[in-house]
Amino acid sequence: MTEPARRMLLLAATAAGFGAAGLGGVGCTSDGGGGGGTTASAGMSTRRTPAHSPGSGASPTAPATPTLPTIPPEPPLPTASPWPLARTEVEPLAKASAVRLLEALGTWPRGGQGPGPARERARARSRDVPPARAAHLVSRAAPLLTPAPEATVRVIAAQYGGLAGDRASVLVPLRQWRRAADGSVVDGGATVDVRLTRAPSGWQVRDLHPSCPGRPLARPGPLIRRTVTHDRIHLPPAAEADIRAGHLRPAPLRALLTLAESYDIDISVIHTGHPRNVFGTSRLSDHTRMRAFDVWAVNGRTVIDPTTPDALIDGFMRAAARAGAYRVGGPRLLGRGGEVFFTDRAHRDHLHIAFDSDA
Repeated sequence: MTEPARRMLLLAATAAGFGAAGLGGVGCTSDGGGGGGTTASAGMSTRRTPAHSPGSGASPTAPATPTLPTIPPEPPLPTASPWPLARTEVEPLAKASAVRLLEALGTWPRGGQGPGPARERARARSRDVPPARAAHLVSRAAPLLTPAPEATVRVIAAQYGGLAGDRASVLVPLRQWRRAADGSVVDGGATVDVRLTRAPSGWQVRDLHPSCPGRPLARPGPLIRRTVTHDRIHLPPAAEADIRAGHLRPAPLRALLTLAESYDIDISVIHTGHPRNVFGTSRLSDHTRMRAFDVWAVNGRTVIDPTTPDALIDGFMRAAARAGAYRVGGPRLLGRGGEVFFTDRAHRDHLHIAFDSDA
């Protein structure tokens, strides 16, 4: 073989060797022992950091700085929104004293938890709270003082549970948001029967009776399930808990569902958080018998608001009677009243719908 022919053969073999090595690197994977390089795939390139080899002249790669996990900010608590008084209230100062005390007790900033700061908040309401009653009221407000770094109360409604001379009951369903230990927000609430007496300086809070609904039924029936999930029946926390615990009889549950076919209904009180007896009497309340519910707004219009059409409220009361209620109380006496419809000072701000059957 001539020299020129031998050179041509060597060049061809060398070229073929380089081509094979290059093709062998494309698409290969490494489990940690492979050399560095650039791998192309689907138009993207990922650069691997080459491993340091002694004597290669390359500098060792500095270890990457660890990235600390980002801690998400705590969700803010809803703001405390003071409950407004209507200009047509029968006893506006009684409601104001009841509501402002509960707002003060159940709302605190960081560092304000515990019975000591709660007593200070109660004493600060000196116009509403006799100084000697502050410690007692704090002890009665335990459901609103569950330990938490911070909390906010928002009153849903305030209605009269009864008015009798210089004594009053104001029923206050409310919602409370608390900060949990892990930073999350816990949503709860209660209904409080606030007892007041009239003093020379105005109405003062003497006692608190918070709701205590009990445990929900393990197997609630279809009436309960439909009521608590109905998008036109709006339940404050204690009222919903009452229904889930089985504290409303079938007749009022069926009536609620019937009324919700035509109305949006805002419930205030079902069972707990209501006086045991009809206020000022020895007669057992239909709420205690689990046969009644109270309504503070219909179609988003409050009963106490003077701009709410009479026809709306009167129509709801008549529909409740057609749905089986044997006693319907409200801001006006409908027709001749009789044994079904009634009115008094305590029912100017809500509708009382009661039944005489447990079935």
